[in-house]
Amino acid sequence: MDANNVQQRRQIKVCIATCNRADYSKLEPVMAGIQADPDMELSVIVLGSHLIDDYGSTHRFISADGFSITQKLHTIVRGEDEAAMVESVGLSLVKLPDVLYRLDPDLLVVHGDRFDALALATSAALMNYRILHLEGGEVSGTIDDSIRHAITKLSHYHACCTERARQRLIAMCESPSRVLLSGCPSYDKLLRADTSSLERVCHRYQVDPNDFLIVIQHPVTTNQVESQKMFSVMVDAVIEFNHSTLFLFPNVDAGSKDLTRIMRRRGLESHGQHPNISTIKHIPFDEFMILLSKCKCIVGNSSAGVREAGAFGTPVVNVGSRQTGRETGENVVHVRDADSKEKVLRALQLQYGKRYPPSHIYGDGRCIPRILQFIKEIPFKSGIQKGFNFPAMPASSSQDIDHILEIQSALAIDMGGTNLRVAIVDLRGQIVYYTKVPNPPVFEERIDVLAALISDAKKKAVEHDCRLLGIGISTGGRVDPKEGALLDATSLIHDWSYVNLRALLSSKVELPVWVDNDGNCAAQGERRFGKGQGVKDCITVIAGTGIGGGIILNGEVQYGSTFCAAELGHVVVSMDGPLCSCGQHGCVEAYAGGATLDREAKSLHEAGELNDFLEADREVSGVHLTAAAKLGNVNAEKIVRRAGTALGTAITSMLHVVNPSHVILCGHLAPVYYNYVKAVIQQRALPSARKVEIVVSEISDPALLGAASLVLDYSIRRIYGNSH
Repeated sequence: MDANNVQQRRQIKVCIATCNRADYSKLEPVMAGIQADPDMELSVIVLGSHLIDDYGSTHRFISADGFSITQKLHTIVRGEDEAAMVESVGLSLVKLPDVLYRLDPDLLVVHGDRFDALALATSAALMNYRILHLEGGEVSGTIDDSIRHAITKLSHYHACCTERARQRLIAMCESPSRVLLSGCPSYDKLLRADTSSLERVCHRYQVDPNDFLIVIQHPVTTNQVESQKMFSVMVDAVIEFNHSTLFLFPNVDAGSKDLTRIMRRRGLESHGQHPNISTIKHIPFDEFMILLSKCKCIVGNSSAGVREAGAFGTPVVNVGSRQTGRETGENVVHVRDADSKEKVLRALQLQYGKRYPPSHIYGDGRCIPRILQFIKEIPFKSGIQKGFNFPAMPASSSQDIDHILEIQSALAIDMGGTNLRVAIVDLRGQIVYYTKVPNPPVFEERIDVLAALISDAKKKAVEHDCRLLGIGISTGGRVDPKEGALLDATSLIHDWSYVNLRALLSSKVELPVWVDNDGNCAAQGERRFGKGQGVKDCITVIAGTGIGGGIILNGEVQYGSTFCAAELGHVVVSMDGPLCSCGQHGCVEAYAGGATLDREAKSLHEAGELNDFLEADREVSGVHLTAAAKLGNVNAEKIVRRAGTALGTAITSMLHVVNPSHVILCGHLAPVYYNYVKAVIQQRALPSARKVEIVVSEISDPALLGAASLVLDYSIRRIYGNSH
């Protein structure tokens, strides 16, 4: 192929900003991964304490690691107090816009919870640049918590380290699809660390390779008086402990100069006064890993103790409240109320020289490939406006001009095995337009017919002054509603398994598409338009050709871990019962499904018992069986009673599992089974479960209206802010 005819894919422009030695240790593996990826272009902004001599001028190590620094920004206002932190943020906000405008990145990557990172996120968010935040969702004990969570709200995407962090981000209303459980980037290096050069590294930092302690303690900005007291207590304990010690200077946070004064007053920088103690401003991460893996203990309040040390099982004495809330392994002993030297000293004596099993709470060593793939899947061509997943709230009573001038409506589609049914449904559940056509047997034909039906319905919507907010699809089978994909179709439309209906249709029809299982749709239709209105906990049971349904608990549809919750037709009611269509024996559908009644009706007809109930030229079906039962045919009544009892038994089991307040029966067999179900529940349910209210649906087509609900529930909230 002629290379000139191959369209070159534009690289993703990723900008990484690093503020200090700690965040660089996490960002460096990400930077290396991006730099090596041919689909990405890396730019690097260096700011904060990287550029200050007193903190080691650590920008030199970034260049030494093979990264080209795109921009250096001097953003730290000296003073090391609260006002200086605020002024540093302000200075960053003044300088960053010009740099971001010039670099014009597709994505800005920021890390953690530093005040410098807050300035980065604020600038990028206000300038409409996408932000990927690393290590959000964590909890610690200082102002860092507030900063970290503020960055989370400004960021569009998140790569977090632990499952708890992921759950917190989702609880903070971040979209689950934008939250990646990646693990900690530094663990990709920690778990592959080469520690063979220990003696050389220890010689460089003047510690005994066989017997040394690491000390890292930073100021607690929210309580500096207590922070200084704890620091003094910790220093005195380390001096009295009298082991070879590598003491790192504190970071640039407010209060650090006071801690540095304490170090100097204790003579820690004087090797003659304390020959066992070496002080250092910065250690490159590759060397720090070696020291961390072999030291006898690490003491202080650095996150390195509660996070990185666990990779090696290194014992830790965590002092004070700075890491309160962090997830830790068994290698950590906390001295949260460090009010005496003796307490810290005792913790050191207990921990020093121990070895714990490595813990991988924060990573498994495969973080970087996950993050790179996550970046590549970001839809950069879509709008940048961020949304939030707020919990459901009562609708507001305000009005919008669109409500007055147009009928807000959904285009509902029910994909049955026999027919495709399409309807325009308004906010009150009224069907404004309806049509149905036979469901084509071939996949490609089905898509074309659907597209044509939707096109016609859009024209009808204009004629009826309807504003279509989207398309909701109800279908049999197992559905992933988040992806809009049909995972396992029913036997009648088996060639639709593993089909992403949302992707197939949304590009053709230019409307958002929602997809769900027909049982779940029926439950949602009842919740919005039928007997489930105002009910928080209910089970909807469809008694039709088969048995299906949906479960709503605390106002939310229950999908289960693999989207097969509420397969009510396959609740087993007899260990050796008849064969079900699923291949198993004794399912309730094998007793109570309409297809079963059809077969039983044919058997009775062949025995000559249904002749009085047949109309001319009509094929015998379950309808004739139920009519015969109603009029006293003993054998027909016996079959219907067995079916109703089986359904009641299955529902009783469900009552004992989820304890709903309501059970809604729908489908053409619902009135037939109603009394049997009620009787079985009164006989077999626990007394506390008998209070459930059993009702028959008054909606003619709950699955179709439920498909409309998929659209209306989401779109109305999104447009008018009632819950999303």
